[in-house]
Amino acid sequence: MIGKNNYYLSSLFWSTTARILNAILGFITVPLLLGYYGKAEYGLLSIATACNGYMHLLDLGMNTGAVKFYTQWKTEGKTDKVFKVARTNITFYVIIAVVNICMLLCVAFWGENLFSVTHIQFLQIRSCLLIIALFCVFSWVTTVFNQLLIADKQLAFTMQIQCVQVVLKALAVILVIVANMTLTTYFFYITLFVALACIPYAVKCRKDNLIDGFCPSWYWADFKVVLNFSLSIFALSLFQVTATQSRPILLSIFASNGASAVADFRIIEVVPQLIIMIGGTFSSIFLPKTSEMVAKKDELAMHEFAYRWTTYTTIVVATMCFPFMLNASDVLSAYVGSEYAYLSKWLIIWCLTVLVQMHTTPGNALVLAYGKTKLLVKVTAVSCLFSMLLNVLLCKYLEVGSTVIAYFVYTLIIIGLYYVSFYKKLLGLNRLKLLRCFLVPVIIAFLIFIIVYFIPITKNCFGEINERLAYVLVCIAKTLIWLLPYVGILLIFNIIDLRKIKK
Repeated sequence: MIGKNNYYLSSLFWSTTARILNAILGFITVPLLLGYYGKAEYGLLSIATACNGYMHLLDLGMNTGAVKFYTQWKTEGKTDKVFKVARTNITFYVIIAVVNICMLLCVAFWGENLFSVTHIQFLQIRSCLLIIALFCVFSWVTTVFNQLLIADKQLAFTMQIQCVQVVLKALAVILVIVANMTLTTYFFYITLFVALACIPYAVKCRKDNLIDGFCPSWYWADFKVVLNFSLSIFALSLFQVTATQSRPILLSIFASNGASAVADFRIIEVVPQLIIMIGGTFSSIFLPKTSEMVAKKDELAMHEFAYRWTTYTTIVVATMCFPFMLNASDVLSAYVGSEYAYLSKWLIIWCLTVLVQMHTTPGNALVLAYGKTKLLVKVTAVSCLFSMLLNVLLCKYLEVGSTVIAYFVYTLIIIGLYYVSFYKKLLGLNRLKLLRCFLVPVIIAFLIFIIVYFIPITKNCFGEINERLAYVLVCIAKTLIWLLPYVGILLIFNIIDLRKIKK
């Protein structure tokens, strides 16, 4: 079984399983809820979650900082420091939760003029914000235990819990249809299921002696070391999260029809979000390993890691991106109906953005392990502000397309910084070799993409069957025709070396 003996494979297996289940749930629930509640009403959920998503900045970068130092201290045998900081972290996140609740209440009761919605629609948003506030403490404290598990290389366990959450969310969707559940009640249940992860996480941490108790404490001397590092990550996260989470919020404010534009955004977001989540999983997998390498000052291991995993990460992301780029129109037609096929060009550009963005994940993990982020913060700040301005300027003309174009520009600026500065000056890597690790699998994928794109496979090839099923079959057929030669070429030319992966 893939699991106990290979950290990378077990983590990737369970992470991918959780993300695929989540993606399947999203693909099923979005059209169901869209049809059941209506486009405008469904868009209200997205506005509420976007508001709270931005408030995750309150984390102050601790999610990355804690994992780095927990891993470092475990490597150095300083378990007592891990215990002290973990319990201090509980106090920290309870404080953060209280602040989060206050901010949600302010938006819920005095933020109606922020959004381009009717008064009735804002009341619905208010209900959702109050539900999020209700579970805030549990959601934030879960982060403490999640950090400990990831630092202990138990990412697979956290992903298994997420698989259970997906099943519970699916039950909530069934109840919507069977029991005629209101939008607010549905939102209550899915928020509850997310918060409940706190229980198994806490039990697992205590059982494996990752924490010596759940009583909040305050060991400032040890906690300050983590906080100081985390604040530099926070400055980076501030602009990264702003660039990401501001997109639907700006749409809701500046688009001519805020709820409708945000609904379009959420429709095409499902595919890129899946790929981004898997990319985020790579970050969680890589950071404990890169922190160990940096602590041991093992430059040879770091260089081998950077080259090998840039190739593998690119292949994994390309394998997900290219099929959706190839079948963008058919995917949307099968997913939410052919009337949304006009969004296909934006889905293609967004997938391309994700492909370019995610290939730097191994390099990013090494940069974070070193903690050299000042230049990255400055460039991220400039690119974030520029992308937001571009989003606002294009919003009136391109609607949802403005968010895609603006984020593509943001991504290109950040990637440029890695190649111009970090790879050579900080990490001592060969930039051309690293670029080749990215370009070789992408060029192969693109050449096959061009060939398959012109193969005349349409829904009419499958006769008189259900229209959406026909679109699904088109997607499957084109994907297989693209995927099989792609994997074959990678294996033939040893770009994928199965012996090294098994080792």
